[in-house]
Amino acid sequence: MAKAGDLVEIRDEKRSFQGILMPNESEQSIFIKLGNGYNIGISKAGVKSIRVIKTSTAKPERKSHFTPKKGRKNILVLHTGGTISSRVDYETGGAMTGFSPEDLIALVPELSEIANISTDKAADLMSEDIRFSDYQNIARMISRHAPQCDGIILGHGTDTLTYTAAALSFMFEKIGIPVLIVGAQRSTDRGSSDAAMNLICA
Repeated sequence: MAKAGDLVEIRDEKRSFQGILMPNESEQSIFIKLGNGYNIGISKAGVKSIRVIKTSTAKPERKSHFTPKKGRKNILVLHTGGTISSRVDYETGGAMTGFSPEDLIALVPELSEIANISTDKAADLMSEDIRFSDYQNIARMISRHAPQCDGIILGHGTDTLTYTAAALSFMFEKIGIPVLIVGAQRSTDRGSSDAAMNLICA
């Protein structure tokens, strides 16, 4: 039985396709990532066979190489979703969101020389989907973490970043630490991404 991440060959009535089977919730189509990097959908109704060429193997757990250092500020990066906290998993073709401190340091090693980084996730939303209940949840998490850190960076989608900033400015008039809201135009795995520079500047 093929599963997401497996290298498969799919045959329909006329042709065969080879690629990585992608995570999929569609009842009508199967999606694979071809060797050239493009994704295609194949109608399930026409599929004659699916052969597993190579099963996916679990990736080794990332070992932590990031050790907090005395004398540096403790900064929390709080994820809410959006481009700044997403990257493509090129094995499955799906998007992954949110980063551990080790993930962030691996992506932006300069951060380890600036501050002691910790992370948490308040939401996993496209910013246009954020509602007042999400503002309340974000505020609760900021309140919970604020006593233990010197500042908070809120990773956020760009579409409604200003609305969240306005809402939080009324909720935290006297919080006592800086809370910066930061977005990105390109995901962290793109060579042209502005996510690293935005995080460093924050």
